[in-house]
Amino acid sequence: MQTTQKEIATATVNYLPADTERPQIFIDPDGQIGRRIDPVREQTLVTLCDVREGEAPKFSSHGLEFINAPSKVDEFGADQTFRAAYDPEIDALIKKVSGAQEVVIFDHTVRVDDNNIRRPARHVHGDYSATSGPVRLRELLGDETAAEWEKGQYGIINVWRPIKHPVQTAPLAFADPTTVQEGDWTDIDMIYPDRRGQITGLKRNDEHRWLYMSEMTPEEAVVFTTFDSAGTPAIGHSAVDLTVLPKNAKPRQSIETRALVRFD
Repeated sequence: MQTTQKEIATATVNYLPADTERPQIFIDPDGQIGRRIDPVREQTLVTLCDVREGEAPKFSSHGLEFINAPSKVDEFGADQTFRAAYDPEIDALIKKVSGAQEVVIFDHTVRVDDNNIRRPARHVHGDYSATSGPVRLRELLGDETAAEWEKGQYGIINVWRPIKHPVQTAPLAFADPTTVQEGDWTDIDMIYPDRRGQITGLKRNDEHRWLYMSEMTPEEAVVFTTFDSAGTPAIGHSAVDLTVLPKNAKPRQSIETRALVRFD
């Protein structure tokens, strides 16, 4: 019987140029609420390796793992009443996947791929830098408790899942960390009217291998590192734009949850 090979997916991602030096993102500059000024990025066509079709990454080796994780929660309203049921699920999932001993969930963000104010982030980045990770720890736990955590290994983990329906637009994709070099990373200063923050960005490198899970469902999730006090780099990730979309594709809806984790 003749079989048809699955079509290889391609998508565009937005990198920082390879010669970028100390980029900045300005949020609400000059009091213009909702405005954002980003550094120049290079739109790049990449091939996506579907983890459904080959060996999937593991958290223990890649800091990244896709997992079947059905939730009892299917409504994620702005009042965040869902947290009573959802947070314990995420706590258990993070401990199972990462081996963390303690989990402190501190943020949930719902994104919708339309004109929603929180659209998927279409630039290759890590959520925290070597500077901003420890700052976030102290903001959330206070100096005394943070000092106790700093005696051992701690980090920040993101759990991402689709909501409502399978992902058909702007899937979340990851630069395989085994193909990313230390020099590919650069810090990005986030400049707000009243404060400064910092994330990291990836510069373009054609050696990067891109991973994703095709048509992820709300019963599936991906768990990945965004900061590690042991010095392991964050996982570069981005919403990507597929070059071929299903007919009448529904806009992606997703929720991401961030948590402080302590390993010992």
